[in-house]
Amino acid sequence: MIPIPPRVIIRVSGSDAFRYLNGQLTRDLGRFNGTEALHACLLNPKGRLCASLLVHREGEDWILESDEVLGDVLLERLERYIVADDVTLAVEPDRGGWHLFGDLAMTTPWKDLSGKRCRRLGVPGMDLEASEGNSRHALPPVLDPLVGEILRIERGIPSWGNELSTDTLPPEAGLDRTHIDYDRGCYPGQEVISRLKSIGRVNRSLHVVSSSQESVLLRGMVVESGAGVAGELTSVAGYPTSGLHVALAYLNRGAEPPLFALDPLTGAKSPISILQSSGS
Repeated sequence: MIPIPPRVIIRVSGSDAFRYLNGQLTRDLGRFNGTEALHACLLNPKGRLCASLLVHREGEDWILESDEVLGDVLLERLERYIVADDVTLAVEPDRGGWHLFGDLAMTTPWKDLSGKRCRRLGVPGMDLEASEGNSRHALPPVLDPLVGEILRIERGIPSWGNELSTDTLPPEAGLDRTHIDYDRGCYPGQEVISRLKSIGRVNRSLHVVSSSQESVLLRGMVVESGAGVAGELTSVAGYPTSGLHVALAYLNRGAEPPLFALDPLTGAKSPISILQSSGS
């Protein structure tokens, strides 16, 4: 179990809420099965991120969750496209809570708790709000935040402010695999996203990398290959006992091993290995 990161929560209501949102997001809301929340993107007309979202439904209303720093930006972006629609946007309080995940979370008694099904760490899980009456069951222990960060990085899950920004094209961060339905109608930025899919590549993509010896890796370090600058480390976490690190890095298309993280102060080069690619 890990704490749910601070969020901005926006309730979208009104008779046109479904039609309006379905024309804004990269997912087809008609495929929402009523149980597991959908991951989606909100884009600008150039196909770049405005926000990465978790979307679910409460009654006739739709609930959008995103990183807390995007509150004003997200609200402004959504309001811009409301013209004559019967749509109301309301910011909801973030009540905090925990995310349960893993095989144990899918067994009794935890699977019977009231909560929202979602995949915050890339596997089936459940959000439990702090205000929910689930205290009758013993909850799993809360993981150290460092462990939660290691799991996020190992699974190639990008976060806002590290891997995601308003300059990000979703396929660069691998969001095309989890946040986009390509066989659906139009939304802002859809033409760009479809064109990138037809091309089959982007100029950079997100990778999970690790240090291959005891050395200090830091966010922002430049990654070099034999051909020169190959990318940059965006998130880093150290394993508590081994002295090794795992990191996320944007690497330029065509970057090939051997790869090194460059210390900007000393010029020392630490060898790193690619574990997996998260981007396209």
